Amino acid sequence: MGVADRKAREFKRREEDIIRAAFDLFAEHGIEFVTIDMIAEKAEVGKGTIYKHFTSKNEIFAVLIIRQGRELLELLKSVPRDAPVLVQMKKTMRVFWDMQIGDIRKFAVYRKCDQLLLMDDMASEVLTQFEKQSNMKNEFIRSLTQKAIDEQIFKNESVDNLVAAAVGLFQGVFDSVLAGEVTPSEELYNLLENMILKGFMR
Repeated sequence: MGVADRKAREFKRREEDIIRAAFDLFAEHGIEFVTIDMIAEKAEVGKGTIYKHFTSKNEIFAVLIIRQGRELLELLKSVPRDAPVLVQMKKTMRVFWDMQIGDIRKFAVYRKCDQLLLMDDMASEVLTQFEKQSNMKNEFIRSLTQKAIDEQIFKNESVDNLVAAAVGLFQGVFDSVLAGEVTPSEELYNLLENMILKGFMR
């Protein structure tokens, strides 16, 4: 292995250490209360090293969200594209539910990162990754919804309105779970699924 390869691997390893340290601190103390100095101390690197990898704490938020999105897109590959559209919709909703509810601690960090993220405070390559991934997730949901409209299963409403309503219902339930106002359960999931599907059907 050459010197350049070794340096690249070391750079990547330090970046992973920083991300892990930031995530653990965000989960333990709350995102708003974690500083770059705290992340540097936990990752056992100098503060300057943090800025070699990330322009700001905001960019760490973006990278965490990108990683969550990558995980989600991988899970969505399990949705059978040749199945009836309602089967695909149910599988997609289940993937979203299981991913978020399966690890509440992780979801709480990602949700807060998403709420605090500033789009104009990240490096251009990170912004490009973020926007590309966001578009892929949105297009996946929009295409399924449009297919249900085209097949006259869903009401002939604006696809954007239907997607916004479905996402809003999911996010509202997730936020209630994070706030401790409701406990996640199969009954809650079934209610959510029925509200969306039956509410959208002709």
